[in-house]
This record gives sequence, structure tokens and C-alpha cells, in this order.
Amino acid sequence: MVEILLLSYLAWRNSVLAKLKNQSGLAWAIYTIMAFLGCFMLGLIFVIFAFCRNSVDLNLLSSTDASVRDAVAKNLVKVITGNPLHTVTVEMFGFGGYLITRYLLDRKPGKKEPEVHWMDKIGEQ
Repeated sequence: MVEILLLSYLAWRNSVLAKLKNQSGLAWAIYTIMAFLGCFMLGLIFVIFAFCRNSVDLNLLSSTDASVRDAVAKNLVKVITGNPLHTVTVEMFGFGGYLITRYLLDRKPGKKEPEVHWMDKIGEQ
């Protein structure tokens, strides 16, 4: 539930910045959602292979017996959600997807303002 609220807020923030830069806010919100979810999944894979390898026998996930696969998957979910470090790591990967999108959006040029020559400013005041 928290992930959905965080994701919608981050997508909204990037859409506001995109509108300031004359870009499509909806498109950048979708880019943000895709990057967040992609990096979230990458973080989940990283946590499974880096932290949960010793707790769960991952070779059993490729078993032909469906009950064995289900038992291993339930055990894997319990191991991931049981340790707050695993959950925070996955969330930080997702936040990194937002930051990548934000960086790409920041590099876009903003609204072009009219150039004023310094000679035109002399008479003003």
C-alpha cells in the first residue's frame, strides 16, 4: 500500500516538472512508473540472490512439482518480508528508478526565455 502511494506521489512530482519544461506530464509520469517498477523488480531479484540464497533452496523453484514450487515461493516471501532490510533494499531500488527518470527530465531544456541584451537594460530603473 505504501509503495502505491509513494509511486503516485513521485509520478506526480515528475509530471509537474515535465510541465514546467514544456514536456508531456502524462508521458513522464508513465516513464516514472515504468522506471520505478523496473528497478523495484531488479531490487527484488538482487535481494533474492544476494540475501536469501542461504535461507531458501532456489533450485527447487524449477521443480516440476507445483506443490514444491508453491512451498518454496511462500517460504521466499516469508524470508523477504520477515527482514526489514530486505524490504527497504527493494524500496530503495525502486526509488532509484524515480531518480533516474528525474535526472533525465532535469537534463531537458526548460522554457526558452527571450534574450535581453545588456544595452537594453541600461535605460530601465
